[in-house]
Amino acid sequence: MQNEPSLKMFEGAPPAWALSRPKSVLQSAYDFVGAPLRMIFFPDHVSEGWHLTSLRAERLGVVLDQLDGRCLDIGAGDNMLLKLYRERLRQTERAESAAASVGVDVVDWGGDCVIVPNCSYLPFSNASFDTVTFIACLNHIPERKDALAEAFRVLKPGGRVVITMIGSLIGKVGHAIWWYSEDKHREIAEGEVMGMDAADVEKLIREAGFVDCQETGFVYGLNRMWVARRPA
Repeated sequence: MQNEPSLKMFEGAPPAWALSRPKSVLQSAYDFVGAPLRMIFFPDHVSEGWHLTSLRAERLGVVLDQLDGRCLDIGAGDNMLLKLYRERLRQTERAESAAASVGVDVVDWGGDCVIVPNCSYLPFSNASFDTVTFIACLNHIPERKDALAEAFRVLKPGGRVVITMIGSLIGKVGHAIWWYSEDKHREIAEGEVMGMDAADVEKLIREAGFVDCQETGFVYGLNRMWVARRPA
């Protein structure tokens, strides 16, 4: 992927109710009934306007609870994860670590991220982060093995990597019909895919040297989250 000028692809922060976990029974039922709208037809901000939990809110909500210390978000887009993280910890003793967290991307989406040519090398010191995240982006990184090796390098011993991903089939279908998705507004790189199966993600995590990998599903199991640890 090549750097391109900033594009207005994101419409502010998700509302607090969309990020709240666990959801209320009423919200869960409403989201289920409205699943085709929020998962296929509506952009995130439109879903939220109809009080449907958007896909971005689903991802952000589950990942926010996994963050700890100084974080590096790779493929950060508009840097929303870290903006929410900083706000959540703003008046706590952990505010300094949250403020020192960094988002990285190869395209400038206007989120005040560090822009890099690719993820083969990240401009950070060894063992300088407590958490590294890849939210729905590992499939969009052709050099994904190198990216995970870099995540391992910059994590402190005992630090954690958090990854979310959609399966290859549903991802291929989804990206074909998501007229509003960010991949419609940039060049697709060689080696980029629209989703990854669980076995392939787990293999990459193991090969990078991470241990204690835990997998959970969300959004009816169509999305997966992995949390693994750099050995102490």
